[in-house]
Amino acid sequence: MFSVLFAASLSVYPLAGNYLLVVLVAYALLLLWRPTLWLLAMPALLPVLDLAPQTGWFFLEEIDLLLMLTAMFAYWNLPTQPADMPEWPLLFRCGAILLAVACAIGLWRGLQPWPGFGVNTFNNYLSPGNALRTVKGWLWAFILAAPLKHAAGPQLKGLRGLLMPGMMLGLLLVSATAIRERMQFPGLLNFASDYRITGPFSAMHTGGAALDGYFALALPLLAVWLVDRGAPARNIGATALLPLALYAALATFSRGLYLGLLTAVVILTLPSLLKRPALMVAGGVALAALDGAFRVAGYRAFGLLLLIFSALTARLSRTLLAGLLVLSAAVPVYHGYYVGERFSTIAGDWQHRLRHWRQVLGMMNGALSTAVFGMGLGSFPATYFWHNPQRELPPSYQFVDDGSNRHLRLAAGEYAAGYGELLRMLQAVTLRPHTRYLLSVEVRNFGKPGFLHIGLCQRHLLYPQSCVATPLRQISSAPDWGLYQYTIDSGLLGADKLPVKLEMAAEGQRVVLDIDNISLRAFPDGAELLRNGSFEDANRHWFFSSDRNHLPWHIKNLALNLYFELGSLGLIAYGMMMLSAVSALLQPRDAPWLAALVAFQVVGLFDSLIDVPRITLLSTLLLCAANLQTKARP
Repeated sequence: MFSVLFAASLSVYPLAGNYLLVVLVAYALLLLWRPTLWLLAMPALLPVLDLAPQTGWFFLEEIDLLLMLTAMFAYWNLPTQPADMPEWPLLFRCGAILLAVACAIGLWRGLQPWPGFGVNTFNNYLSPGNALRTVKGWLWAFILAAPLKHAAGPQLKGLRGLLMPGMMLGLLLVSATAIRERMQFPGLLNFASDYRITGPFSAMHTGGAALDGYFALALPLLAVWLVDRGAPARNIGATALLPLALYAALATFSRGLYLGLLTAVVILTLPSLLKRPALMVAGGVALAALDGAFRVAGYRAFGLLLLIFSALTARLSRTLLAGLLVLSAAVPVYHGYYVGERFSTIAGDWQHRLRHWRQVLGMMNGALSTAVFGMGLGSFPATYFWHNPQRELPPSYQFVDDGSNRHLRLAAGEYAAGYGELLRMLQAVTLRPHTRYLLSVEVRNFGKPGFLHIGLCQRHLLYPQSCVATPLRQISSAPDWGLYQYTIDSGLLGADKLPVKLEMAAEGQRVVLDIDNISLRAFPDGAELLRNGSFEDANRHWFFSSDRNHLPWHIKNLALNLYFELGSLGLIAYGMMMLSAVSALLQPRDAPWLAALVAFQVVGLFDSLIDVPRITLLSTLLLCAANLQTKARP
């Protein structure tokens, strides 16, 4: 079955212009050689293999192709009569069964009304087909549960020898991507800019906390290698990776992640501190001294004092050393202007978040079946679009077939005050600096006069900079298509190798613009730089961004997200699985696993997390692995 799905998916996925085919072949050869290596490769590739900004595809993703290969090889080599394999606790198994039932019902309810598989079914969060995108994370976790248990082995050697190195490699790749983004845009030591990194997670094109959730899961697991006695190579690797990952995590400027990591540090260091209470006082004094050194003399004095404290702490405990490094790293970030601004608005932001949660509950219908089974998977964006109490109309897009011609329709947002957030359609382009380009586009407007924004900007995912825009012209109502042409000088765009994207957005109250045949060529008759400018292939190579207003897309609370989509049945099922894991991880040796799961839940207090399938899958796989801990002690 998986081979058929893989072949069918591969036949339609846009492979041209990217490296995915090479990755798939290499991955297949790896699994052909040793099938259990999926447990190492998948956690490393899952967070970073994300080509949606290039392909435009975010329903069928590249990671789905890898997961199909994984399932194909893993089940082919799964023993029919497994030997002494570890078993999950009864509470976890019951919770998993209930969750599977809740997901099946949530999928059915989310698909209503039946989408009919039109041109907009698999490229739009407002489509009922969004239920299929959302269910993927849970579905793949259920599919990989049996291979996970087999790869873990009777004494969980697979978790220590495969899963943990895979998580560390993934953390290294994500941290490197995040640091590269910081270097390209605001700068490594620029803590005054309001730029917030998204790393390799394209799902953050509408905000959200995929990167925060990933760091909450992965960073605490570094402690497994830090305290691994008799494994100096792992100790050195973890010590080297810690400052990189910690910098990337702190550069998210996420208050929820900060709280989650602080909670993880407490869980990891509390046993040592309880044995030696004086260390708690010494740690507080050390942090106060580091803070004072940074205030008075800046980075040099701070770094010198941290080096001295680290040398002293390393003699006592590697866990305490890691805790000191984590907490001390927050000192220079905390004194940055933007972090101060973030923390100064906590009270107002908290009230804003509470109001949003109340509105989310109010948008659910009052039926008993909804309380039990939820509104359906993936249904929140469409529910907000049609039923939000502010009567706002978030911006949207769709592809329209007009006879034999297909074009893009952009609808501007409608808000009580002002035009509000713009939804931008993006495509990456390669420009030469100081070069003239000819941009042409056909536009039609049946409604109120509005504006079409078109520009070229440096952009990773969110937050454009150094934009070169076309003159802003009002598009009047007319029954026929109008051709607009502009000459653009690229200026410095392309000179520093930063990514450049063409972007379009409609602006105006109740403005709906039809867009077709957009073209960008080097002046006067160079090669075409845009792909699928006629939109005949719908969203292929086009990706959208909503930079600032994220509430129409996210519930912003993990538990409430579960209740909204899967009802009390799904919430109870997930709670049973978490309770089982916590009870399985009360041994001191399992503190890193407990810290990771708890930190993830702390971040989930303020963000949805499970509306990103790859985060749902990774967190659920780690939840499954954590529940194996008490059943196979060496």
